[in-house]
Amino acid sequence: MGEITLVTGGARSGKSAFAESLLDTEAKINYIATNCSAQDPEMANRISLHQQRRPKNWQTTETYLVVSDVIEQAQVSAHLLDCATMLSTNYFFDLMKERFGEDFTIIDEEILKLTQKEKAAIEADILNEWQKILTAARNSQTDLVVVTNEVGLGIVPENAFSRWFRDVLGHVNQSLGKEADAVFFVIAGIPMKIK
Repeated sequence: MGEITLVTGGARSGKSAFAESLLDTEAKINYIATNCSAQDPEMANRISLHQQRRPKNWQTTETYLVVSDVIEQAQVSAHLLDCATMLSTNYFFDLMKERFGEDFTIIDEEILKLTQKEKAAIEADILNEWQKILTAARNSQTDLVVVTNEVGLGIVPENAFSRWFRDVLGHVNQSLGKEADAVFFVIAGIPMKIK
C-alpha cells in the first residue's frame, strides 16, 4: 500500500522544493505536473524553473485529467503531484468547457449564474476526482507526494465566486490532509511536520 504525503504552504514558501527533497533523486520518480500550459511569459518562467530543478532521471507527466490512471499504470518508486490547487482549478474549467463550450467569455458569464445546487454538484465532482486519485494511491505500492497551496491564510477574495472557489480548494486540502499519512506545512522555506 502506497503512503501519501501532503506538503502545503503559501506561494513561494518553498513547498515544491521541500516536496522534491523528500524523494530519492536517484530513484525513478514520476513528476505529475498539473499546470500544463503557460498563459503568459511569467508563468512560462515559473514552469521552466521547476523543470530545471528536477533530477534528469525523473520522468514528467503533464496532466490534470485521469491522474488516477497515471498512478495505477506508472511503474515508478513514487509520484510527486505538483500541485493540487492547479489540478482542481484546471479540472473545474474542464467541467465548465463541457457545459458551456470553449469560449472563456461565455464561461465567465455562466459561472456568475451558477446556483448553490450547481456549485455543490461541481464541488462534489472535484472531490470525487480527488477520491479516485487517493484510492489509486492507496491501492498501489507507490508513494504519492502532493503539493498544495494553503488558500486560507491570504486576503478574502473580493467577489462571491472567488470566495466560493477558495472554499472548494480548502475542502480539497482538508480531504487530502485527512487521508495523508504525513502532512508538512512550509513557511519561509522552513518545513514543519504537522501530521
